[in-house]
Amino acid sequence: MISYEEAGRLLGLAAARDQRTVGDADVLAWHADLNAAGIAFQDATAALTRFYAVEMAGLEPEARRRVTTPDVISIARKIRNERLANFVYEPPPGERDPNYLARLRGQIGEVASGDRPALTERPAIAGGPSEDLARVLEGVGRRVPKEPGEEEPPEVVEVRRPGPLGVECPVCRAAIGRPCRVEIGGKRRELRKPHAARARVATGGPAELESPEEIERRRAASAARLNALTESDQEEAS
Repeated sequence: MISYEEAGRLLGLAAARDQRTVGDADVLAWHADLNAAGIAFQDATAALTRFYAVEMAGLEPEARRRVTTPDVISIARKIRNERLANFVYEPPPGERDPNYLARLRGQIGEVASGDRPALTERPAIAGGPSEDLARVLEGVGRRVPKEPGEEEPPEVVEVRRPGPLGVECPVCRAAIGRPCRVEIGGKRRELRKPHAARARVATGGPAELESPEEIERRRAASAARLNALTESDQEEAS
């Protein structure tokens, strides 16, 4: 709200520029008009300056006129809109903003009134990967050890992707970066998919969901079934 004293000061600033005579009725009229339009004192002052220093300065002397409250209201609103032209909401630290609407209205009001400069660039999103993803990423870039009996590769092979291959398999002991294997007919065959225990370990879970005895029993049963397959069945199973 503009007080009566501030309305008088505004008319005094106008009179200093256009040599008008100011009376009590003028103060009452300006006070009523500006408050009805919701114009703040600092915006009205900026509007007066622009009216005389910019708009009237570009006219010939005979075309110039005295400022009125509609002039002040129109220019003040234009100034506020210009301040908000590049406005960008500035969120608080963190991922959540429970008071979003209140903060947004407060920032718009402060920028429009000129109390704070507008944030013209969106702040960078801070933070990192989740804990589960961070554990998976620990395996990226590890050296892949050679299998027993293999020659040392001429160059160091690095694991370039996260996932089950980023850890050693707790079931078949496949090295980092190597696919899981299974014994079929006395031969070691590579599996298309890693063992479930390896996938669990890669995401920070336990290697075993069952007792060692139950796991051994299942391995023996699986091996017996696989050995009973024909050679063509073995190829299809691999």
